[in-house]
Amino acid sequence: MSPFTACIVQTTSLPYDKQGNLDRALRAMEAAAARGASLILFPEMFLTGYLIRDQLAQLAEPYPNGPALTVLGQKAKALSLGVVMGMPLANPGGKPYNAVVMIDRDGTPAGFQAKTHFFGGEEKMFAPGTSLRAFDTSFGRMGILVCYDGEFPETARSLALDGAKLICMCAANMSPYEDYHFLYMRTRAMENHAYTLYCNYVGDEKRFHYCGQSGAFHPTGRILAEAGTQEETTLYALIDMEDTTAPDDFLNYLHHRQPQLYHPALCR
Repeated sequence: MSPFTACIVQTTSLPYDKQGNLDRALRAMEAAAARGASLILFPEMFLTGYLIRDQLAQLAEPYPNGPALTVLGQKAKALSLGVVMGMPLANPGGKPYNAVVMIDRDGTPAGFQAKTHFFGGEEKMFAPGTSLRAFDTSFGRMGILVCYDGEFPETARSLALDGAKLICMCAANMSPYEDYHFLYMRTRAMENHAYTLYCNYVGDEKRFHYCGQSGAFHPTGRILAEAGTQEETTLYALIDMEDTTAPDDFLNYLHHRQPQLYHPALCR
């Protein structure tokens, strides 16, 4: 795989304004492509805003052929730009999913991850994801985490054991939890020898103040790009998926695991 440039859009969302957020995403995609990016990330629930409980079901997209997904796919194909974006997805069996969708460079949805670990009463709004798996893309094998999912080492480790060499996390992390996700995602890169990309909101939405600190991390934990806590900004990072194999056997955590020693609950 050839190296590529990833773009991380640390921004606000316009609550309830699906069309407005979609238009902003399309403009950001054009700007990223003009800078040579091949992959772009937006925050958790970016398409609709996060605190939209009273209109959640109406705003949720059917997957894979929802109206916004179709527009995003057309733009992705035109720009040859992969897109990772948070949005609510319709769930025929119950409450919508808090999901992150990946649309590949050819405009086709490659996969989505519904949030599996809930924080602060999210279970009242969303149905939990029922699986946590990596999937194949034109960039290589990729995994997705949704905000609080990334605070559990088992989630990224599961994706890495499923072959993910790139883990993208989209979040709506807020005060007073500054520093948590930046630290966690840098650690997840190191312990799984995978690239990690982290995209968070900034600004205010009703009672929440989002704390930014988006970043990109090399498999050794080296910081490739980082954002501040207050401003909207766009980060760029060079990703080389061939550079995810340890050059020697030192610190090869995936190979050095000793599952027979761990608590049985970790090995189920």
